Amino acid sequence: MKDENNSATMIEFVGAKMYVVRVNDKKDIKKAKGAKDNVVARTITFDDYMWCLNEEIEMTHRQSCIRPKLHKLYTISESKSL
Repeated sequence: MKDENNSATMIEFVGAKMYVVRVNDKKDIKKAKGAKDNVVARTITFDDYMWCLNEEIEMTHRQSCIRPKLHKLYTISESKSL
């Protein structure tokens, strides 16, 4: 089995489709399905994960993507619910 925390103790785990792991003496490990990594790192906090889980609500965040269509590139702004 892979040791993802390098033998550090996991303090808290919150989530399923989107999750956060708190580890001793390290930054929180945050993941959200379908959301860009920089959106998760900059705008979503540990308390947001707890709030969504406890209150059973959905949060939405905007993110920008570059997508090709018929050999042309377009910038798309999309809203993701987490």
